[in-house]
Amino acid sequence: MKKAITNSQELADAIAELELREKIQKREIEETFSVVSENLKPMNLVRNGFRSIFTGEHKGDLMNALLGLGSGFLSRKLILGKTNGFVGRTVGKAIQWGMAGLVSKNAEKIKETAGGLIDRLFKKHGHDSNDGHAPNQAFNRKHLRGPNNTDGRNVNM
Repeated sequence: MKKAITNSQELADAIAELELREKIQKREIEETFSVVSENLKPMNLVRNGFRSIFTGEHKGDLMNALLGLGSGFLSRKLILGKTNGFVGRTVGKAIQWGMAGLVSKNAEKIKETAGGLIDRLFKKHGHDSNDGHAPNQAFNRKHLRGPNNTDGRNVNM
């Protein structure tokens, strides 16, 4: 709550305080304007745009969009092949953009599923004890037995 001014000295002090506050605010506005005008230069806009795209924060979004666009293009080519007519091109573009949108929205689920499938395809028998399956004993005996060893260990490794 502001106190009431009762004499000329308090009035002069209040004016001096307001003038000082005005100078500080003017300096802050000028600094802010300088920073904003520097950031709005076309070269800085482009530079900052590329930085923001390739930082870790937006890197996943960029990868999801690229994955979506690539899969859309691939699905259009696989489904329709090369089309010359107007209807074929229109349907092809609709398929491409529909698949691109679908894939980019569900990219994380697709990556997880694909990663799981790849892991299952290339999993080595007997090396992963976390899967709950017993290692293939016939495989181990056949491939690990060395020429000088009868218990299954290869001493020449």
